[in-house]
Amino acid sequence: MPSSALDRDAARSAANTWAGPVDAIRGFVEAIRSAEDWNELSRRIAAIFGSSGVSLVRWDALADAGHPMGAFGSWEGEELERLLAEGRCEWAFALHDSPVFALRSDGRIRAARGERDRRVSASAVAVPLRIGADRTGALVCTYPCSRVFSKEDLAGVQLISLCVSLLCSQQDLAATSDRQAKRIARLMDDIERMAIRLRSAPSRDDTLAS
Repeated sequence: MPSSALDRDAARSAANTWAGPVDAIRGFVEAIRSAEDWNELSRRIAAIFGSSGVSLVRWDALADAGHPMGAFGSWEGEELERLLAEGRCEWAFALHDSPVFALRSDGRIRAARGERDRRVSASAVAVPLRIGADRTGALVCTYPCSRVFSKEDLAGVQLISLCVSLLCSQQDLAATSDRQAKRIARLMDDIERMAIRLRSAPSRDDTLAS
């Protein structure tokens, strides 16, 4: 068998290796401990699910668009971060709060119902990132072949998406707290400078005496 065929078979085999809920959360806990940024976390999530690529996409409600905050790997040979950064990630939010399945061939993306199509060279699943009733983004996992996602598959990736959502919320809260702390520090500096000016200004009695 030609080496290219062997490579394709290996890719298909790896793409059908999927972590269930228990293995997924164990792998994610380990990833959190060692990942330095969102890109590294994406790489480790890809390893958990045997994906060719993973991207964590944040949803910008004002711009009505998504943008990657972290990405690793590729989709159909194209760098995933560049692909999604160019605005080609609207499909990941097509169903708002439900998983979206997609097939990709020669750069064309079409929706799927989770079925396998051997004529297609790549597939993906996008699971919403949510905090309460608010959609904050999507976790996108890509594969170098057409594949079927079972209920257990989806349970694992939905569990990871929940963990990522909590991380995003924690980061947002930390950023808000940091901004508030900086505002308070600036306010205290202003008060201190005002107090210094008041102390150094001549008093009314001194002015009358002169």
